[in-house]
Amino acid sequence: MNALRAVPTEGPDDDAAGHDAAVLDLAPDTAPVAAPAGDPTAQELDELYPRTDPESLTLCALMWSAESADTTRVAAALTPGDFASPAHAELFTFIAALITENRPHDPASVAAVIHRAGGGQKDAPLRRVLADVVTADAPAVAAVHYADIVLSQSYRRSFHIAGQRITQAAEQGPEDELFDYMVQLGRQQRAAWNRLNTFRSGTVAEGEGERS
Repeated sequence: MNALRAVPTEGPDDDAAGHDAAVLDLAPDTAPVAAPAGDPTAQELDELYPRTDPESLTLCALMWSAESADTTRVAAALTPGDFASPAHAELFTFIAALITENRPHDPASVAAVIHRAGGGQKDAPLRRVLADVVTADAPAVAAVHYADIVLSQSYRRSFHIAGQRITQAAEQGPEDELFDYMVQLGRQQRAAWNRLNTFRSGTVAEGEGERS
């Protein structure tokens, strides 16, 4: 039996995939499980090699793509929260804003926006990440393909976070609230699954592109 299909339906909650559940007044640690000492994580390896990192490839393809239908679709469907790397999430925010405003969104234009934001030396790390992303050499026509991978990885991470919250709720939450909280998380996970399938179908549901 499909576990997600077993979750009760409550229409408005299906749009809440990108929002945090009330964590029974808890503040769960949603950080990924640490890798063994000395062993680089997959994310760290991808950051070293942008050509193997779907997030870098998505951002690179978006900046070079001249296909407005594809770039608009990706900018509307993804949110900064879909990126595991905070720097990639910040870059996506700049790129998506340019796309939404129908302005040039090539690497030079993105760098100019970062510069105009007035971060000065503070933004030097972000500019270095931008330079690395540009070297990912992603085909411009593959923006939707790479965005699908980013959204898929975000969907899987959401289950790790839900599992951590369930564990913390089981340890610290009031007994009479545990089942309702589990159902609430289940609705959010089904909504996240619907969002992924909506993107793959070639459409964007209303409100999906809201920036977080």
